[in-house]
Amino acid sequence: MKTVTLRSLRRNAGLLDGAAAGEDLLVTRFGRPYVRIVAADKPASFVGAGAHLGAKEAVSPASIPEAEWKGLR
Repeated sequence: MKTVTLRSLRRNAGLLDGAAAGEDLLVTRFGRPYVRIVAADKPASFVGAGAHLGAKEAVSPASIPEAEWKGLR
């Protein structure tokens, strides 16, 4: 785990690239541990992630209530 100061993290955003690659960062503020940055879990696959975008049906079969139309007219 690499320890960096909050000031150095603000000045060198490239440190986040190391965290994205899997290196844990411990950020200190005023010499004390402030936050720990770890890489996000990567999804196993993106296959089918946008399948709903090609849908031809309405999201909801119910009509829009009259109360919601008042501000749109």
